[in-house]
Amino acid sequence: MGVEERESVDGVRVPVPPFDSYAEAQRFHRLLLLFLRDLKEAGEPISRQQYLLAGVVDLHGPAAASADRAPQAQQPCCALCGTPYPCRTVLAVAVGAGLPIAWSAPAEVVPVLRDAGLPPGPGGEVTAESVAWERGWGARREAGGGWEIGITIDRGEVATVNVPDDAAMARYLADRAGPASPFPYGWVEDPAQVAAVRPAAYTQAAQWREQAGLPYLTEHQAFGAPPA
Repeated sequence: MGVEERESVDGVRVPVPPFDSYAEAQRFHRLLLLFLRDLKEAGEPISRQQYLLAGVVDLHGPAAASADRAPQAQQPCCALCGTPYPCRTVLAVAVGAGLPIAWSAPAEVVPVLRDAGLPPGPGGEVTAESVAWERGWGARREAGGGWEIGITIDRGEVATVNVPDDAAMARYLADRAGPASPFPYGWVEDPAQVAAVRPAAYTQAAQWREQAGLPYLTEHQAFGAPPA
């Protein structure tokens, strides 16, 4: 899917960080929160987890420009972290969830990921013709303008993936920077620790069912993907 296909009918698209104005950062932040709101099936209630994630992301929104500096001359910062917006938390959620940021090239996405403390770490190199991301993983531009990605999987065997253009390669790199599987998903759990929190979690789930029925949340049930 190209950039044009990711634009809405009125031309709105997710802007590319870094941002040089509070207005641009605020637009990114609002689009991210709307995107997270729609990550469910239409008619499905807003989940407690979805609501909590939006709350955490919103804590890391862009801070308004200082009164003593022109907004257009001030790089916006995270209101909580004080680092350039989007901070590591916001960017990790955005790329992990698949927000359609309109990256145009690999060399555009990598510095933003690195500045936020996301992969690739030191040693990853990106040029107009090649990408060295980590040991056993790299990509090169093909004659037609696409990219061939080589991934060493076992005993020197290399699997290849092909993407059609720079924008697709940039999105591929962003997808690789998303969070790894968090605990407890895919991890070994301590039954005693599970028992320590489960009763309170069940109580909170029951209380949430009441809150989810309030008008300010029920009006959002209509949003989401059509059921399969």
